[in-house]
Amino acid sequence: MGGAWVDVNNDGLLDLLVVNYLQWDGNKEPVCLDNGHKEYCHPKFYGKTPNQLFLNNGDGTFTDVSASSGLRAHPGKGMGVGVADYSLEGRMDFFIANDKLFNSLFHNQGGGKFEEVAFDANVALRENGTYISGMGVDFRDLDNDGYPDICLAALDNETFPIYRNTGKGDFVEVTTQSKMGQLSAAMSGYSPMIADFDNDGWKDIFVSRGHVQSLLASSHLLVAQNNTVFRNLGGMQFAALTAEAGFAELAPSRHRGSAMGDLDGDGRLDIVVSALSAPAEIWMNRTAGSNHWLELKLEGTKSNRDAIGARIKIVTKSGPQYNHVSTAVGYASSSAGPVHFGLGHNTSVDLVEIRWPSGLIQELKDVPGDQILRVKEPPQ
Repeated sequence: MGGAWVDVNNDGLLDLLVVNYLQWDGNKEPVCLDNGHKEYCHPKFYGKTPNQLFLNNGDGTFTDVSASSGLRAHPGKGMGVGVADYSLEGRMDFFIANDKLFNSLFHNQGGGKFEEVAFDANVALRENGTYISGMGVDFRDLDNDGYPDICLAALDNETFPIYRNTGKGDFVEVTTQSKMGQLSAAMSGYSPMIADFDNDGWKDIFVSRGHVQSLLASSHLLVAQNNTVFRNLGGMQFAALTAEAGFAELAPSRHRGSAMGDLDGDGRLDIVVSALSAPAEIWMNRTAGSNHWLELKLEGTKSNRDAIGARIKIVTKSGPQYNHVSTAVGYASSSAGPVHFGLGHNTSVDLVEIRWPSGLIQELKDVPGDQILRVKEPPQ
């Protein structure tokens, strides 16, 4: 349920990953009841479907390589996808959150081949070994160590799991240690987004919230909910801000997709959220304080023009930060815009290092903050 643009072979052409949910036949739809009324059925009533990968031929056409790449051999019930080079090998990998099924992690082997390694990498299940209702996902570095981490949303009593990248090819779940387990246990979420919303140099986690069940289940479930941002306190510790962030100013709703970007050019990331049977919400970031920021708008030449897959490292007096170019964020959503960094009290960046998908490494030094820096991939 969703997809992403990604250059799987670093040839400068964007390929298309399509994440599929489940097999559904309207003629064989089961009747599922909740307190006497019809409700959405549990995913166990439906079969798995394979995900698809379409390789860009460079002439306006695509070739379906789902089988030859290895994706078709591992069907699922995908709800969200995160794209990142988690092993820092120069190739983009895919994490897919599945609904009441093992999650999938496709490790890019090169040559158009992927290996499914979710169990080996310790991201197939939650730490207690149970299936969860995996919804949206984001795949970015949360602890500023250079390795992309994973956060996904799920339903009440399932928490919003966080998997920390060890840098050794696998992950360790830190949902409990980070306080996310306790903070999110009563919540239902759909679309997580990892970004620095207060520009303090640590990426936070926004989650659009709402239950999958219909409003008829409101007598015993919290169906409509307010959104929440989990502020990163450093050291993989989080604090949940709902009313404190202003999200309780509107009535709760059944929120679904989300996107982010600096809509008014003030250096603070704003948020757009969709909801079922309700208007979309635009949340303007009014975080107080004097923290600084830098955004990087990259343009590839040998690499794909949007520079999707480029890895960026910045270094300030406070230390390094890392991010990468990807539009794959959240649930059934995408966020296309410059790569955003909060600088805290630093007014400039000592070093910007860009690792382009082509393999070229570019360095910029002594870059002033509080600007959108446009960078074009130099000739090789």
